[in-house]
Amino acid sequence: MKTGNVLLILAIGILVGGVGHAVFADGGTDRSLKVFSMVYALIQKDYVDPLSPKPVLTGAIKGMVASLDPHSEYMTPQEYHELEIDTKGKFGGVGIKITTNGKNILVQSPIPGLPADRAGIKAGDEIISVDGKSTSALGLENAVHMMRGRAGTSVDLTIRRKGAFQKKDFVLVREVIRIHTVHERMLTSRIGYIHVQEFSEDTAKEMKEAIAGLLSKGMKGLVIDLRNNPGGLLNDAVDASSIFLPENKVVVSMKGRRQFHEFHSRNPRPYLHFPIVVLVNTETASAAEILSGALQDYKRATIMGTQTFGKGSVQTILPLFDGSALRLTTARYFTPSGRSIQDYGISPDVIVKQIIPRGVKSIKVPREVNLKHHFLNPDGAESKVSIPLDHIQFHLPIGRIPLKEDNQVQAALKMLDKDLRSGGQSVGFARPKSSLSAG
Repeated sequence: MKTGNVLLILAIGILVGGVGHAVFADGGTDRSLKVFSMVYALIQKDYVDPLSPKPVLTGAIKGMVASLDPHSEYMTPQEYHELEIDTKGKFGGVGIKITTNGKNILVQSPIPGLPADRAGIKAGDEIISVDGKSTSALGLENAVHMMRGRAGTSVDLTIRRKGAFQKKDFVLVREVIRIHTVHERMLTSRIGYIHVQEFSEDTAKEMKEAIAGLLSKGMKGLVIDLRNNPGGLLNDAVDASSIFLPENKVVVSMKGRRQFHEFHSRNPRPYLHFPIVVLVNTETASAAEILSGALQDYKRATIMGTQTFGKGSVQTILPLFDGSALRLTTARYFTPSGRSIQDYGISPDVIVKQIIPRGVKSIKVPREVNLKHHFLNPDGAESKVSIPLDHIQFHLPIGRIPLKEDNQVQAALKMLDKDLRSGGQSVGFARPKSSLSAG
């Protein structure tokens, strides 16, 4: 997972594979392993308190993998189980999305109608403790694990809300939480809107159903909101792209040391007849950037907002014999035109910075380029292209701004309305570049 400001439901592009054999490149490896063995023996012998071997070795493995890049990770059986739950979109919990500013754990947003929302927990609330254990000691992932559990059981949360009360205790009863990643509505009589929260197993299916429903209501143009979408399953991003692209077009390619693969659109009846505006921001990442990049390269949509996160790497999940797993970066991905968005991100066609209304709290968020051990762009985009600061918005609101007050949504609405009145000449027409038509 990303470090820093992240949503708990984050799941970065997942492919399942097997475990290969280690290959040592030089004799220095034996020397390093000998040093490791000596250090471990000294810790076990002379450390001030007796230590169980398992957490020491787990920490060593985690440290080794974390030194590679921001997205490779060794997952304990518990952590791997949590990841599997996230991608399924169903679990026992209280219905709350949380994030961190590096020091505190904050409520990103309660899910409407679920236990946290019904109890009165609000976006921006700071979670002080879970079942009496301080979140500063627990950390983000452990806090999530403690909030999840069997439906019908309870969990105690202590909340601090700035300006309202110092601390307040909430007793929440867990329910079965089914995460619907797509939410739709009509903005006007002719323009539809879908918000895609992440890419899990059913996201593409939900998108198809949402679009069919909007078309039945008279939709002529569409806003796809990918803001704050942290990514998810690679295959689901390809399926989502396939909804809007002619069949058998390259959506994304993967290139690694031992693999090269192109993913093609695979929908024989795509929607090609209505204009689209895709909204993106600093927290649009990974699979969301795959969809944005494909629609941009084929000129199927106008990308609007601010520079995206810039995660251009693919992680493969390698399950291990004891129930743990290794999430290892094994490839870089490229848009249909061959662009790597690593570090650089997707540049919007139309730059619109979000105006945060007075009274709405915001949080500072990083991009890929700000993360420790991040990869450089293989095309050297960092040195060749300077991203204007106007493309980047480092402060984003906590929680959702009502659509009528959301200046980016209103800008998209205005562009689509103008496009429809002009006969569809400005955005969202399906005329792929000839250089991109192979596949």
